[in-house]
This record gives sequence, C-alpha cells and structure tokens, in this order.
Amino acid sequence: MTDLASPDDERMRRDSRQNRHTLDDRGFTLVEFGIAMSAFAIVAAVSIGAFRQYAEATAARKAAVQMAADVALTRSFAIQRREDVSMVVDETNLRYVIRDAAGTVFMRREFGTTTETPLSGLRVSTTGDSLTFNSRGLLAQGTAQINVARQTHTQQLRINALGRTDIN
Repeated sequence: MTDLASPDDERMRRDSRQNRHTLDDRGFTLVEFGIAMSAFAIVAAVSIGAFRQYAEATAARKAAVQMAADVALTRSFAIQRREDVSMVVDETNLRYVIRDAAGTVFMRREFGTTTETPLSGLRVSTTGDSLTFNSRGLLAQGTAQINVARQTHTQQLRINALGRTDIN
C-alpha cells in the first residue's frame, strides 16, 4: 500500500518543517537577553555584599584565634622561664609584643592595614594594657577580655585566671 498524498499536502508538511526549524534557530531576543542580564546583575550585587560581610567576619575570627594562640604562648613562656611574661598590647597601632619583665621581646604581632589580617580595632579590658602571667601560669589580673574588630564585626576573646581562652 502506498500513501497517496496530494502535492499540496506534501508541500505543507515540508513548509511546516522548515518553519519549525527556523523558529528553533532564532535564539534570544534582545529583550530576553536584557532580562537575563538584569537578573544576573541583581544576584551578583547581593552575593558581593554577602561575601564582603563573610570576609570581614572571617578576618575578625582569624585575628581572635591568633591572639588566643599567642595568649597560650605567653603563658607557656612564663611557665617555661619561671618568671613573669607579659603580652603588652598597643591598641592605637593594632599590635602587641610578648616580653619578659627585663624587656626581652620574644614575639611581635601586628594587625594594621598592610598585614595579612587587618583589623579596625583592638581593645583590652583589664587593668593596664597588658596580660601578665606569673611563673605558675596564672594571669596576674585575674581575668581579661580582648575585643577584636574588623569593620562592623567584633570578636570577644575572654581569658580566665588559668589562661584558658574563649572566643565569642
């Protein structure tokens, strides 16, 4: 059995296939492209702001963790050397040194704008500007708190009398 289609029917089917093919190859219109780019720009603007907030919070947290390690190092030096060792903080210049009572400096750390972990604020809440551990590893001031700030994010580092640190 053969299909007896008229020449007109065959031409309509061929024209229909050609029209469908040309519609599929057309791509995006300028309006569709503009809408897609606008949506992309909005998503990018929101994500850049979120990333900046994340980076600031991470920098503050990193500085607080580094300070906690340096508080432990100060305590370790005091026990090891069997003498008072202090972490002397310079809040204005965003730095500190670890030194003994004779003034021998064991370590320096800076958190200025040109450092790996730049901060915008550093504040010690204790008597004086230093944390001093005695030869038994006890904090002379009893307890202390250090606030580390990066733009709008602040981390608190609390130090108890035994030198244990807690970051909030």
